[in-house]
Parts: sequence; structure tokens; C-alpha cells
Amino acid sequence: MKSFLLAATFALSAVLQGCASLPPSVDRTPVAAIAASSNESLGRIAAQSVPAGKGSGFRPLSLAAWSMDARLALVRNSQKSLDIQYYLLQNDLSGHALVRAVRDAAQRGVRVRLLVDDLYTANTNHMLLGLAAYPNVEVRLFNPFPTGRSYALSRWILAAGDFSRVNHRMHNKLLIADGAFAIAGGRNIADEYFFNSKGGNFVDFDLLVAGAVVPRLAGIFDTYWNSPRVFPLHSVEPRRKEPPALQAEFEHLTAEAVSAFPSPSPDARDLLGYAPLSADLARPPLRLLHGRIDAFADDPEKVSGRAARGDDETTVTARVTKTISEAKAEVVMGSPYFIPGKLGMDGMRNALNNDVRVEVMTNSLASNDEPFTSAAYGRYRLDMLKMGVDLFEVDSSQLKNDSLISAALNASIGRSHSKLIVVDRQTTFVGSMNLDLRSSRVNTELGMLVYSPELAEEVLQLAGRVRDTGSYRLRLVEPGDRVQWIGVENGVEKVYDSEPGVSVGTRLQLLLLFPFISESLL
Repeated sequence: MKSFLLAATFALSAVLQGCASLPPSVDRTPVAAIAASSNESLGRIAAQSVPAGKGSGFRPLSLAAWSMDARLALVRNSQKSLDIQYYLLQNDLSGHALVRAVRDAAQRGVRVRLLVDDLYTANTNHMLLGLAAYPNVEVRLFNPFPTGRSYALSRWILAAGDFSRVNHRMHNKLLIADGAFAIAGGRNIADEYFFNSKGGNFVDFDLLVAGAVVPRLAGIFDTYWNSPRVFPLHSVEPRRKEPPALQAEFEHLTAEAVSAFPSPSPDARDLLGYAPLSADLARPPLRLLHGRIDAFADDPEKVSGRAARGDDETTVTARVTKTISEAKAEVVMGSPYFIPGKLGMDGMRNALNNDVRVEVMTNSLASNDEPFTSAAYGRYRLDMLKMGVDLFEVDSSQLKNDSLISAALNASIGRSHSKLIVVDRQTTFVGSMNLDLRSSRVNTELGMLVYSPELAEEVLQLAGRVRDTGSYRLRLVEPGDRVQWIGVENGVEKVYDSEPGVSVGTRLQLLLLFPFISESLL
């Protein structure tokens, strides 16, 4: 009865409000990033760490603890500006830890620009309103829902007539401090990306960068910040309390994060031997790899549907696909959600016909938090194996064979969220883009192509660790019309003739609902 009444209320609201619209006019005065300067400590450290002529400096952030430490270290050491852009900034311990550090920076006089996609802000609007109540902080929303904003369900119901617009989301992930350092990659800001969720956690990857690429990333941020698809928070979420009251609520809401995420020991090292950034900033120059980086992003106007047919050559997907097509020997791809479509299948087939080895790693159905996406991938699995693609599927139970990952996961589900591609052990793609139709045609994405054999080897080392200790290897069974999954259980190889570990509930969900879901929505 409660569900019926709630739905009836939403329907009545829709009738009474008609077609809600976004604010007709907001201040569109362009605002630009602040360039790095030797007057700030991060600017000096970046200059010391990337000598002239070296292009850009970078290091992987492979462990969740190191990745959070890097973000907090940059925010805490910022003196001039913070430009932060995320698909998801969750109202949880991880989100609270970051926004508290950002609040502290603003109180030091740092200019803060925070851009968040509006998809999940029904659960975070109080946190964002509280943060925006502090001086020096401005919060903006990408492609916002115009009404029904207190609940995710009401947002969608009241925007039903505008689905073609609100279906497009900003999937970018970027943090820039003082125009000197940036972090980009796959991680959103939520507990599951920092091994702090009891239900499930993601093995993910970010890249810390400095040098020539940072102004380019800052320019990308400015393009989004000044886009007509972006609206100030207060233009769609009216401030119903005065700033002191909102600040008090923010303090209470985020108080649990006061001592959260302590910095790792200065002597600790991650999987690749890097120290925590919080420690390294105190002893420059930083240990970085050096090389050329191309940074690029989708135009915010992708929201208009310009990439819907898959032929928009300006997209992140198109840039990466071109790089893959130029491979001479090997392509290793990792994506949590992998739906190649016809274009992807043709690309892999062409590569294999040119004697290029192709390896794909994605999540198994049992470990995937998006089972419909996994089922769509399953439609291509047999054909990929027949073509000669080496397929691996990440499995939560086997990830725990790795002692470091197992200790962090505890009893939770482990799954991959890394979006990584390595071409010919020379070029590495790092970014927000999944290898699926939503990333290529619907959502906006950000990516970097890093031209560095050293980084490629480090990424392949990490990928090999997950592949060898935490994944099923797939193979064809004669006469070549069936698939087997080869895994390891208690140190012994085990063969499965159907997708292992899938619950009855997931199978029933796929049976009843999956036939009605278009691949274009996945």
C-alpha cells in the first residue's frame, strides 16, 4: 500500500507540474583554471619532479589506500585551487573524508570548484549544500534533473518525457590541485572504491600526473565547468537554510571522517614499490616515470545524442579504438563492463588477422555488480574465443588467493573496476571509459594515452597479478561450440562447464528481465 501511495503521489505531482524545465538563465561568465606556480609548494614540487624536456611525470595508484592518500595529500597541501570532477561523490565515509579535506582547504583560502554528475545526488544533496555553504566553494551539477529531486525514483518519473536527455551522464573522474598535480582514472569517490564497503569492493586504478599534461586536463575541466549542460547547485537545489545552519549540518554529517583514512606509514610500499604520496611530498623530488601523455575527453555536448550511431570520431572511444587498430603485436584490455558490439568485434578480428595477440579481462557474472551487462557480454564470448581472443573473467573467490587483496577485502565481494588498455607494451590507456555502448555513445568520458614502456610494464605486471591469481581462464571445448571456465580452488585447478558461482536469484533476474533490455542502455 505504501508503494502504491508513493507512486500515486509521484504521478499526481507529474500531472500538477507538467513538463518541468531547468532554470532558463544562470550566470554563464566563463571561469578559468589557475595555472601552477612556484609560489605554491605543489607547484615547486611538480617542477622539481618533472625536469625540463621530460614532458609529463606520472605514477600508478594501484592500491585503494594509496589512491585515497594521494587525493587527501593533494587537497591538504593545496594553497590556491582545487578543481574536482566526479561521476559519483557518495554520502559515505570516503565521500565525507574528501569533502571535509576540501572544506578545510576552502577555509585556508583555496578556490574550490566541484563538478558532480547529477545522477546520484538525491542521496548527497545535503552534503553538497553544506559544502557549498562555505566561502570559496562553488558546486555545480552536470545535466541535472529539474524536479522531484529528493528521491531517485521521483526524479526519473518526473523526467520521463525528457529521458533522451537525462539518460546521458558525465562519467569523468578528475582531481587537480594548484594546477600542478592531477589524479585521473577509474575510481569514483565512494566506499567500494577504497576497500571500505562491507558488501563489495573494486580493484581499480588511477594515475597521478604532473608536468605538461596537467594544463591540458585543466582545460578539459574548464570546458565542462563552463558548459551550458552544467548548472550551479543552488539553481536547481534551493538553499532553504542560512549558511551557518548548513555548515553546522555539514559538520555533524561528516564528523565520522575526522580520523578516517590515516596516511600509510612513510616507509610502506605499494605493489610496485611506490611510497605514499603524503610521505613523498615531504621529500621531493617525487619518484615518477616520465614521458608523453595525450589527454582528451568527450565534448559535453555528447548529451545531445551526437554519438548515438557510434560514428562520432571525436569521442574518447574513437581515439582509443584508433590506437588499438595500430597495434603491431599485442593488445591487452581490461574493463569491468565489456560489450564489444559489432565495431569492437570487427576491430578484434582485424587485429587477430594481422597476427596481433588480443587479451580481454572482465568480471565474471558472479562477481559483476551489473549482471545485465555481463549477460550482454556473454552473447559475444563464444565468438571471441573462436576468433582467438584470450579471455579471462575476474572472480571474487579467487581474488582472495592474493594475500594483499584478501586482507583488504575481508568477507566482501571483490571485483574489477579498472579501465586499462596496453598496446604493444608501449602505450597505455588510463581513464574512465568502459568498453561498452554507454561509454562509447551515451556517457561522457575522460582518458589519457601514456607513451611509456615503463608504465606499460608496470600495468601489465598488475594485470598479470589479477589474471593469474584471481580470474577464470576461458577455453573452447571440442568441437568448439561450448565454453569452459578454468579456475583454481584451494590450489587445485578446477574446470566448470557453466558460469560458476552464479546465484539462483541472479539467474532468475536475467531470465525474466534481460530479454527486454537494450544493449544501448548497458
